[in-house]
Amino acid sequence: MLRDLSQVSSLSHAAGLPLLQAPIWQAAVPPGSPATYAEILLHYGYTDSDSLSNMVNGWRNLFTLTKPRLVIFDHAPTALLASRGLTMARALIGTGFCSPPRVSPFPVMRSWQSGSVQQLQAGEARILAVVNAALKRHAVAPLNRLADLLEADEDFLCTYRELDHYPGRDDTSHYWGAGYSYGEGHEILWSGGAEKKVFAYLDKNFGDLETVLQALSGLAAQTQIYAPGIAAQCVTRYQSPRLTFLTSPINFDTLQGHCDLTICQAGHGTAAAQLLMGIPMLLLPMHLEQYMTAVNIEKIGAGICINPEQPDRDYVAALNRLLNQSSGESSFSDNAKAFAQRYAHQSQQERVLKMADRCEELIAPT
Repeated sequence: MLRDLSQVSSLSHAAGLPLLQAPIWQAAVPPGSPATYAEILLHYGYTDSDSLSNMVNGWRNLFTLTKPRLVIFDHAPTALLASRGLTMARALIGTGFCSPPRVSPFPVMRSWQSGSVQQLQAGEARILAVVNAALKRHAVAPLNRLADLLEADEDFLCTYRELDHYPGRDDTSHYWGAGYSYGEGHEILWSGGAEKKVFAYLDKNFGDLETVLQALSGLAAQTQIYAPGIAAQCVTRYQSPRLTFLTSPINFDTLQGHCDLTICQAGHGTAAAQLLMGIPMLLLPMHLEQYMTAVNIEKIGAGICINPEQPDRDYVAALNRLLNQSSGESSFSDNAKAFAQRYAHQSQQERVLKMADRCEELIAPT
């Protein structure tokens, strides 16, 4: 069940699978930047019990149609809510951003913003009343607190403790390791020479894209850039013998042992892949989830995060610091390699198999 069926062609393993359109919230999203997971819910239908009940009904109809023994929820809180009271095993999956600790109130994601615990609790109480009114219409027991919405038989936290968006998670949480496109894409080729080698994976909509390209064009390094959909005039303006634009996705594995620095928006899978290869990063987050990941990587000394709201962002200085560290400064490269070494015993294939084994346990006859 997918939010956007038009994107199925990008899922190489989806061929032949039966597909269904997921119920999605299509009303206008209110303005503002959510500070907690509860406020994210407010943006997607949790302000009105009538609307929420209709969404729940849509999901329950799909579950009645498909009769699943196990449902795996990739940030689908309304589907999770709709599954309450039905006979199925339930598992969450994701980086952990959408699976905050089960506390009341939920942790504040924008730590630099003020807000009292009483205000957060009052906001959650209002959402809880909407949720319980919707559940009552379907003869389902009410929640005692909003965090109970996330109850499941398993929570596949596909991350590492160092990258967890919520550093206060208790010690009983199990981290399954990050997932990313493994072994797919084209090999990236570097020319010989002693020059530093830089790979940049950039979003075409990044506000400072041309500023970063200008900084890279003046860098004494060999740089290869993958920026899907980038304007042709940008490529023409900045392409040079030292700066190459790639036209298709690359196989991250081919960076290992060759790349000195990766520049990216701090998407969790991309960032984790670089750390697992011991490659430091310049991180250019575009939204809150990316920013929280980038800050965590900066905390372990494996990269530099450029705050998009920070004035006078100096990309040249950051690049020079990452590639030409002064003596006595802790090495970004060494810290990235230390992270890779901590998890060198884990392979992605093994993690996936263990997750599949756990899914089979959840649906095994009792």
